Amino acid sequence: MRALQHYIKRKAATNLLHAPRTAKALGRPFNTHVTINFWQLGCDETDIFDVFAKLRNERFQRWSSYAPVGAAVTRNGPPTYAWVIEADKGLHHIHWMVHIAHDQLMHFSGSLRKWLIKINDGQPISDDTDMIQQIDNAEGLKKYLAKGTEPHFARFCNIRPQDTGPVHGRKSGISRNLGPAEWMPRKAAWKAARRRAA
Repeated sequence: MRALQHYIKRKAATNLLHAPRTAKALGRPFNTHVTINFWQLGCDETDIFDVFAKLRNERFQRWSSYAPVGAAVTRNGPPTYAWVIEADKGLHHIHWMVHIAHDQLMHFSGSLRKWLIKINDGQPISDDTDMIQQIDNAEGLKKYLAKGTEPHFARFCNIRPQDTGPVHGRKSGISRNLGPAEWMPRKAAWKAARRRAA
């Protein structure tokens, strides 16, 4: 069993807060907000981190990176996302900011429903098990997702901390292409440019 995590830790929160700007700089801005109510899928709360990791790594990444026969490019491109698991009142759900090509949104929506039905042992799922919304302000949304950050660090980042419930496993993560190896050099270059301009 994975250890309980009550807050998003500082390193994970830092990555989450840098993710929207980094995604935009890569030309893959977060444009889709997915909420999945895992508590409606009959998942044991101790397994939710692993169930979502499998959906993300085995289903979504394969879907996004798939190159249709005869096509010169992949369906959706490199998987680019940030996610947070919350468990308010024990109701585990996931907020997932992701880049989805505009012409692939309907296909993604249909595929996601199929993946969730499989998680639900092939049984039908209710309409509100998953919700997909357009992201108009990723910078604002990231602060909403980061509300479960350790209180001291959250306040330092001008985020009002909230108790979003304990989770078995990590509470937050990002895709590999948005990690520190990508955002740290960009931040350093931005700071250097500001110093030169001063």
